[in-house]
Amino acid sequence: MKIGKKVWVAFLVLFFCGNAVGVFANGTHTSSEETSTDQTASTRPDSHAPIGVMGDHAHGAGELMLSYRFMAMAMEGLLDGTDTVSTEDALLHYQMVPTTMRMQMHSFGAMFAPHDSVTLMAMTSYRRNFMEMEGAHTHATGGHDHPVGHQEMESTGLGDLRLSALVPLLNASNVDLILNAGVSIPTGAIDVEGTHGGDELIVLPYPMQLGSGSFELRPAVTFAGTNKSWSYGAQAHAAIPLNHNSRDYRFAPTVGSTLWGARKLNDWLSISVRGSIQNWGNITTSAEHTEMESSEGEHDHTAHDSHAAPVAPTQTIYMSPTMDPNLQGGTRVNLAAGVNFIVPDRFGSILAGQRFAVEFQTPVYQNLDGPQMALGWTIVAGWQYAFGLW
Repeated sequence: MKIGKKVWVAFLVLFFCGNAVGVFANGTHTSSEETSTDQTASTRPDSHAPIGVMGDHAHGAGELMLSYRFMAMAMEGLLDGTDTVSTEDALLHYQMVPTTMRMQMHSFGAMFAPHDSVTLMAMTSYRRNFMEMEGAHTHATGGHDHPVGHQEMESTGLGDLRLSALVPLLNASNVDLILNAGVSIPTGAIDVEGTHGGDELIVLPYPMQLGSGSFELRPAVTFAGTNKSWSYGAQAHAAIPLNHNSRDYRFAPTVGSTLWGARKLNDWLSISVRGSIQNWGNITTSAEHTEMESSEGEHDHTAHDSHAAPVAPTQTIYMSPTMDPNLQGGTRVNLAAGVNFIVPDRFGSILAGQRFAVEFQTPVYQNLDGPQMALGWTIVAGWQYAFGLW
């Protein structure tokens, strides 16, 4: 609750100071600012959505845009629904439970418009996942040795490849409506191995894998508009897996939406706030999994005597909640604040027209099928550069 209050205060300060900062940067409001809506989209710092939104704009014929994004995410603690679950309580039902997770992702993208009516987009990523876990007790018999205490695991490699075609449905002077027809190609590994409470190599649990393993449809629709020094937008999106992967499981569809507003402080700087909601389901395996309910209506995960390999499609008792396909879904609402910066043409350098942006995001509501790791914060920083090939 304290974090949520701080975030709201930061948002209010950011926007209430926007007008004052704009006056300081530009002097008094002049007629040039009143006609800012006549500028082409590419000259406004807020003509692109906050950097945490992808596929939000199209390009003119012959234009190419290269981009790089860095995302860091931190997760800590456990939630079951909206209730906090302590490590000690979770260890009453599991041999191992996660305590913290860090993820870093480097994304490289390109957008090219062969015609005004379509923009093609491709994006790939390199990921690093790191998780810390705590163990319940030691099993020293049967060839299994799960030591008490702290454990760590890590996975690194390429993520899935995303390909999209962005089709402008409406392209007026101050508003745009864009359809995004996208697919995801399963180039990320789903069989990364590591240790999990012992020396034996096993396939790491779902959150530590680098891709989904499935082909996915990724449709989206984006609306964006400008009004003098303000801009706004909304996007609805989904990820729909089409097949069971090579390990005989499939992620559930994910649906989400986001709404943002931005204030152009001058011709090179803008600030933004954004809200988003996302819902995703549990994992479907090739064999039927049943949820064991206790007399009190809670999950009864009596996994202390189970040593089966993680993410096995026929398993119904799990060493850790990270391995249970029935404990992967949830709903999350986030708030974010961001800054977009574009190097003005008047600088007369090779940097002119290049964009730099950063956005900080934190959840204000999480309802997770758990015990499951809770998101703490996410930060995205990026660079974008568009130029004409003809």
